[in-house]
Amino acid sequence: MTSMKREERDWLYLLSVVPGLGRKRIRAIYEWYGSFSEALEDWASVEQLWKLSPMVSKHVRDYIKEETGQKLVEKRDKADFRYICFLDEAFPDKLRHMPDNPLTLFAKGELELLHQPAIGVVGSRRPTPYGRACCTHLVKELSQHGLVIVSGLAHGIDGEAHRAALQVKGKTIGVLGCGIDQVYPAGHRALYREIETFGLIVSEYPPGTLPLPGFFPERNRIISGLSLGILVVEGAERSGSLVTADCALEQGRDVFAVPGPIFSLVSAGPHNLIKQGAKLVTSSMDVLEEWNHLLPVHDRNVEAAAEVLDLDEREIAVLSALSYEGVHVDELSKQLSPDIQVSMHRSLLQLETKGRIVSLPGGYFAKR
Repeated sequence: MTSMKREERDWLYLLSVVPGLGRKRIRAIYEWYGSFSEALEDWASVEQLWKLSPMVSKHVRDYIKEETGQKLVEKRDKADFRYICFLDEAFPDKLRHMPDNPLTLFAKGELELLHQPAIGVVGSRRPTPYGRACCTHLVKELSQHGLVIVSGLAHGIDGEAHRAALQVKGKTIGVLGCGIDQVYPAGHRALYREIETFGLIVSEYPPGTLPLPGFFPERNRIISGLSLGILVVEGAERSGSLVTADCALEQGRDVFAVPGPIFSLVSAGPHNLIKQGAKLVTSSMDVLEEWNHLLPVHDRNVEAAAEVLDLDEREIAVLSALSYEGVHVDELSKQLSPDIQVSMHRSLLQLETKGRIVSLPGGYFAKR
């Protein structure tokens, strides 16, 4: 049936963009025939063996025609994304050998990040100020120690993790549950562009794939697959972050969890993970001590100094008096010297603008 010679990776691409075919069928077909080109030569048998619908088969037959297939491949090669697949040497081994491995990846940014030590950071889409503060604090330190931060570009902890890594000029990977050309949620367009420029955006779904609900649990297995382990920062008893933790366990990855207040609903997920054997994390060292042999040596004093270079003396004094739990503005004022008190509100505004603190209801401020 295939009248032209084409690389196996291109046959895979053409099959991957067929609506309704799906990676599980594509994988099964490849394992049966050992070659996409051979399967396509015997496509009539494939249609019967896998009971393909007439519509799916029509798409396949249309896409592999010489003229149509050539146009699709040329359009792909001219696009602003990269295409790699499990047949390529550049495809990361940690994804190649995991259960239900992705067959294709579409990427924008630094492909070499796929091969560097990484940690997945996941959690609630509606985190508390405590959860945001924990995420930012831990991610900054983990990123400064050389770990790539992997998350899903969703609202909440995902977005917080990506931003925290970028703030300290660290590297981060955003894994999408839609096509590489779709920005979801739409409010993260600026964050998407920043990760694309300074990190990496990846998706296993072909361009044009809309963000359907079923794709996000599938996406989670890639977040854990790219990582040495998963850090869970807040999550309800049944949440997507726990799905990611389950994927990590299935793949033999480490699972870490940040404890929270016992009265908070979004503490239930991490607390249950800890009860089941996840490592409790109260500082970045709880993670780093597990992987020290895999990471470059960093001078924390130099990093700490660099982190405050953009703050003046008054801002440093105010920041030092705050905690991650939150301090009321009246209590904060009492902790500051009279000359700092005079400009305290101005310093608070500047610190919030620089992303160092967050304003909480009731006149409280907390570190980020």
